[in-house]
Amino acid sequence: MNNIGYQILKLPFTILSSRAFLLWLAGGWLVYYVSLAIWMDEAFAFFVSGVEKTSLIQALFILFLVSGYLNLIRGIKVRFSGNKIGFVAWLMLSAGAMLYLTGFFLSINVRQFDSRLAGEGDVIRPSWSSENYRVVDLSPGIKSQYKKSGQDGLLDHEPEITLIDGLDKAYRVGAYPPVKIGRTYFHILNYGIAPGVELFENGRLIQSGYMALRLLPPGRSDYFDIMPYPYRFLVSLAPETDHGGTAQAPVFNLENPRYSTRVFSGEKVIAEGDSGEALSFDRFALGYFRHTYWVQLEAAKDPGIPIIKYGIFLIVFGMPVYLLRLVIALLPFRN
Repeated sequence: MNNIGYQILKLPFTILSSRAFLLWLAGGWLVYYVSLAIWMDEAFAFFVSGVEKTSLIQALFILFLVSGYLNLIRGIKVRFSGNKIGFVAWLMLSAGAMLYLTGFFLSINVRQFDSRLAGEGDVIRPSWSSENYRVVDLSPGIKSQYKKSGQDGLLDHEPEITLIDGLDKAYRVGAYPPVKIGRTYFHILNYGIAPGVELFENGRLIQSGYMALRLLPPGRSDYFDIMPYPYRFLVSLAPETDHGGTAQAPVFNLENPRYSTRVFSGEKVIAEGDSGEALSFDRFALGYFRHTYWVQLEAAKDPGIPIIKYGIFLIVFGMPVYLLRLVIALLPFRN
C-alpha cells in the first residue's frame, strides 16, 4: 500500500521530468507563436502581453519552466558519468536556455517602471527605492538651428543627464543603453524645450515658471493652462524668418526660440501673436523668458535582466565547447 502511495506521489514528477512531456510543451509553444505570426501583425507584442496578463498562459509557461528544470536535473544524473566535454557543453547550453527563459518570464511579470519629466536641479526618487538622485547637468544635444527641409535631424548628440546619489557619485545617463544605478536602470525616453512663461495681471507679475512642452520637431504644437485662470495657451515654434510663401524652407532658431501663441477662452481664440510681441488679453498679458530643457526619464527595476544576461553568457560560451566536442569526435585518430 505504501509503495502504491509513493508511486502516485512520484507520478507528477515522472511526467514533468520526461523528455516527451517537455517536447510536447515546446512544440505547443512553437505552434502557438507561429499561429500568432501568421494571423497577427504584432505577434511578439501579443505573445508578451499574454504572458504578462493571461493567467492560463502564465500557468503554462511556469509548467514549461518546471519541466525544463526537472529535465535538466535528470539529464545531469544521466550524462555526468559520460564524456566530460560533451557534458559541459550540454550543461552550459541547457542551463543557459533555461536561465534565459526564466529571466524573460520574470522581466515581463515582475519588473517595475517609473517615468517622469525632469530638469536640471530636480530630485529623482523611484517609488521602490529609498535613494534620491539629483539632476546636476542636462545636455539636450539639440542643434542651434533647424531647417525644416533638412535631412540631418534635430540633434548633434543624444540627450544626456548627470545624476548624483547621496554619496555624490555621478552617473551619466543617455537614451541607450540603460545605466544601472544600484538595483535600478535609468534611460531617457524623450526630451524637449521648456519655455519660461510669465503671466501679468494689470501689469503686475502674478505667475512665473517653466512649461515643459512637446514642441519638437518644429511644426508640432502643445498647450498649457495656468490655474485657476480660465484660459488655454496653444504654443508652437515660430520660424526665425518669414519667407512670404516662397519655396525657401523656414529656419528655426533653437538656441533662442520664438514662440507662436494662441490664447483660448473656451473654444474662442481671444488673442494670438509671437513671443516678440506683447500678447495681451482681457486684463492679462503673457510674456516669455529664457527657456530651459526637460527630459522624460524612465526608471526600471527588472530582476529578470541579470538572469537573462547569465543565460546569454552560458549560451555564448557553451557553443565553442559544443563545437570543440564535435571536432574531437571527428578526429581520425579517435577510437
